[in-house]
Amino acid sequence: MPEFIRLSYDIRGGDPGWPGNPKYSYQRHTSIEDGSPANTYRLDLFNHFGTHLDAPNHFNPDGPKIADVPMDRFVYERPLLIETPKGSDELVMREELERHADAIRECDLLLLRSGWQRLRAEDPERYAGEGPGVAPEACEYLIEEFPGLKAVGMDWISLAAYRRPEEGKLAHQILCGVHHPGRYVIIIEDINLSLAPQEMRRVYAIPLFPEVVDSSPCTVFAESP
Repeated sequence: MPEFIRLSYDIRGGDPGWPGNPKYSYQRHTSIEDGSPANTYRLDLFNHFGTHLDAPNHFNPDGPKIADVPMDRFVYERPLLIETPKGSDELVMREELERHADAIRECDLLLLRSGWQRLRAEDPERYAGEGPGVAPEACEYLIEEFPGLKAVGMDWISLAAYRRPEEGKLAHQILCGVHHPGRYVIIIEDINLSLAPQEMRRVYAIPLFPEVVDSSPCTVFAESP
């Protein structure tokens, strides 16, 4: 029997988010303790908080919104995990990816493990405000050279390094297809890759499908052999 390993985080209001953005809160709606037949809650959840998926419309006004992305874009049959150790504000560079070109050519999901997730609980402010990113040149390399690549995921808060906003904006635009009409790569941010096995049979990243909005929180889990 295959083993399923959840790689997305629990949704907790005290967890780090992109600095200045809303997070998560809840309000009890009905309670069995108060005489209602059922417990229900109202959730207030920012769509880019916690483990989430950036659909193309996040940075591309002509790109599909989350509810319009084909379902096969959320299921990955050939995941690849590579180590990309990073410190504060450092970017994953094209040269680092070129060393794995043959393996990336065979994958449909590229997972970048920097080790940064260790700070999520230890130092959440640093995790959010000093995190690494992916260089625009690396994003250009991925979208141009690997047509079979459907998504890229990372163990830090965003494709963009918070303190390098212009590079982060361009990186998002590239993967969201602004400069490559008809082509995009899904971005999965804030994943717990400390739990990811080196060998994975499949990975699933299943979002919500709310109308109108660009992107969504998602549940990510891996199927190991």
